[in-house]
Amino acid sequence: MAILMAWLVGAREQITEDQARDTVLWVSDNLRIQHDDLLQVAGFIGHPDTPNLTLNQAVERYENPMAFVLSMVLLSGGLVAAVGSADPDWLKQFDLTS
Repeated sequence: MAILMAWLVGAREQITEDQARDTVLWVSDNLRIQHDDLLQVAGFIGHPDTPNLTLNQAVERYENPMAFVLSMVLLSGGLVAAVGSADPDWLKQFDLTS
């Protein structure tokens, strides 16, 4: 979970709000995930329409921690597709360092 969060929060520092919107739309359109469901984690990437929630509140909205983690995985994939030129190595720039 920490790696996924690092990727998403790291990306927020480099992408625009429009790119965050494009990412959520890409996941919603291509993977058929409800747009509103994605907004719970899209705050990590700076999507302007996300509810103002703590991490715990966001996890609780999913009612299942694994659903929350899955949404982070899907959003990471959406970033690669919509912003990272479909290159999964694009995410490596946001890897945690020791």
